[in-house]
Amino acid sequence: MVRFFQNLPLPGQNFVLGLGAMLVAFPIYMVPNLAYGERPGINLAFFIDNWLPFAPWTILAYALIYVFVFLPLFTIKDREILWRVIFGFLLCSIIALPFFIFLPVRVPRPGIPTQESFFYWGVALNYILDKPVNGFPSLHVANAVFAVACCMKLSRRVALWGVAGATLIAVSTLTLRQHFFADIVAGTALALFSYFAVVHPVIRRRQAAGSEALVFAPRTALWVIYIYALIVGICFLLFAAGMRFQPVLPAN
Repeated sequence: MVRFFQNLPLPGQNFVLGLGAMLVAFPIYMVPNLAYGERPGINLAFFIDNWLPFAPWTILAYALIYVFVFLPLFTIKDREILWRVIFGFLLCSIIALPFFIFLPVRVPRPGIPTQESFFYWGVALNYILDKPVNGFPSLHVANAVFAVACCMKLSRRVALWGVAGATLIAVSTLTLRQHFFADIVAGTALALFSYFAVVHPVIRRRQAAGSEALVFAPRTALWVIYIYALIVGICFLLFAAGMRFQPVLPAN
């Protein structure tokens, strides 16, 4: 296994390290989600939460986060910075955990009237896998903003793509009734705290030292899009093959 890892090109090694970090972060989110998924929660709705319409097609943007977190791993070549990125990513989940347990926020969800549309099918799958809790702060937004922040000083071109992607992800959390606007604000604050506390100092030090080859060529970051397209393609094949789920009723 070690030899296999060492024989991978550096972006591949970074991808494997990122998968390992996700395996650690996954139970931090899912255990309270499953344990407290049915309990009442706080409603933090503002006018903007009711103003934006429910838009099932934005599941395409919402699902982007599952590969978007790899953006810095396909951007950053320097291993010292990379380890800080991984730690900062885990720090976001660790800080969010007590909020999920002691400050439960529950987002009212609409029912899914059909699963014969790929977009509604995707929303149904998401609703089944992810209970309408663990809202404040939004880790969806925190992870997206953190990923972009880690690239901002290192590759402006990648960061520009990243800002567009993170914005779509944040808006989709509202249009899919996954989060309140307050969750987005808190998630953004959490991401910036983790970045400036953990990652920013080492980036400044490495840049000041004139360290070379801190990042890959910008085109390497396109692997995020390639992997995303593969995942969406697999989901579409499952949908086209007739996979359907139990009816998804409104949840308040």
